[in-house]
Amino acid sequence: MDWKQIAEDLVRVAGNEWLPSRVRERIDSVDHLFVACSGGADSVFLALYFGWLSCQGQLNSPITVLHFNHKLRGERSDGDEAFTHELCDALGIVCVSADWIHSGNTASVSEEAARVARMAFFAKSVGDPKGGSAILTGHHADDIAETMLMRLSRGSGLQGLTAPREFSIGTNGLKFIRPLLGLGKAEIVSWLKNTGAGWREDESNQQGLYYRNRLRQSVIPEWEKAADRPLRGGVVQSRALLEEDWQALEGLFDASWNNARLDPNALDWERTLDMPRAFQRRALNRLLTKEGVGPLTLAAMEEVLDFFRAKKAFKVSVEKDLWLVGSARSRKVGFSRVKSIFDWRPVRLPLEAWLCLPGSGSVHASEVLLDTELIDRIQSGVYFHDRTVFLSLDGKQNGELWVRSWRAGDAYRPMGRKSLVKLKELFIDRKVPREERRLLPIVVDSEDNILWIPGLPPSYESRIETQTTRALQLTYEK
Repeated sequence: MDWKQIAEDLVRVAGNEWLPSRVRERIDSVDHLFVACSGGADSVFLALYFGWLSCQGQLNSPITVLHFNHKLRGERSDGDEAFTHELCDALGIVCVSADWIHSGNTASVSEEAARVARMAFFAKSVGDPKGGSAILTGHHADDIAETMLMRLSRGSGLQGLTAPREFSIGTNGLKFIRPLLGLGKAEIVSWLKNTGAGWREDESNQQGLYYRNRLRQSVIPEWEKAADRPLRGGVVQSRALLEEDWQALEGLFDASWNNARLDPNALDWERTLDMPRAFQRRALNRLLTKEGVGPLTLAAMEEVLDFFRAKKAFKVSVEKDLWLVGSARSRKVGFSRVKSIFDWRPVRLPLEAWLCLPGSGSVHASEVLLDTELIDRIQSGVYFHDRTVFLSLDGKQNGELWVRSWRAGDAYRPMGRKSLVKLKELFIDRKVPREERRLLPIVVDSEDNILWIPGLPPSYESRIETQTTRALQLTYEK
């Protein structure tokens, strides 16, 4: 192919009206422009269009094409890399590529793992993220609908629903520009065909292996059929309006953030309580970011926000040995590094007493007499297993209780299961963070049979039945 002629024709056919002036101004402001090119139609359009502008001296910065070979499709993946190098060589622009070295079955590789590897390659290629470099990516209008549906199904907030944005900064500091968000896939492909340009098709995009592919193949076409107006324009407009609202809220939040800070690593307790819940969420996320740790799990975030609402002190594990704590006594919300005590010997749990545990939390046990109303409440699920459970005492002469930490191989039959299940499997199913597992108390009887672990159902053998008259009430508090 005569790539130079194709690039010249493409710039002439596409013109420049599709490129918003604000995006062109951002591109012109960078010191070094990178183009992420997979070999697909969208990224080939970017490489040809901006590669030609660079060759003609119409860009204010040099251009470099980045290609990451995920090595997931054998010779086809290698062909994508060779194709991209050929295009760049013909245009006289630099191309940097790398292979992903990974083990295991390629069919089991997740989209997230591939994205993380690709971002690492970009970061290494671009260098200092604080510099004046930016990466162009080929996201277009069709991607907006797919991303919005994915984010909605995962419970994203306002910020998540504004992706992909024209300009963004990644968690690793890389700056991204997405010039094609106003264009549909069909327009891009039409311009390429009209100028004789070729590109590489990834046949895995036609398979249902990944969530995005399933949406693209099955959901979006049906949505378009059901819509009473053009789908793409409405979704693009919704994304833009959501981004406006998000930016406005971020600006308002900044004032609250500055007012609530005690120091770089802590917030004022009272001022944080006075924030709207949406600002409290933002404040916690920003505090965690400044500490250099990942975000809280959704369950942990909601737990902290509920503590704020109730004006109660809290202590939540963020990662190994690091806790997010807040209380009126300390008058702040901040971090505490406490070396976890993972293995502690069994401790007797007397009735009508609180047992304070190594690391965090306490357990209380009491004997209660059951009536019909209380049994109905227990069996209807009023009491959550993470805080309070009732265990049958009928027919048991020895109600002795012990509390210990998790041991390798621990297993029991929880209510709702037909057989023994290892605690490790239950922790994984319930998404209990690894660093919290050995801090949770394991309540056992005198023969070391597991009765209950906070957050998990009680033992099936100790279940409350309609005729049960006596029970142990166990309560756990962090």
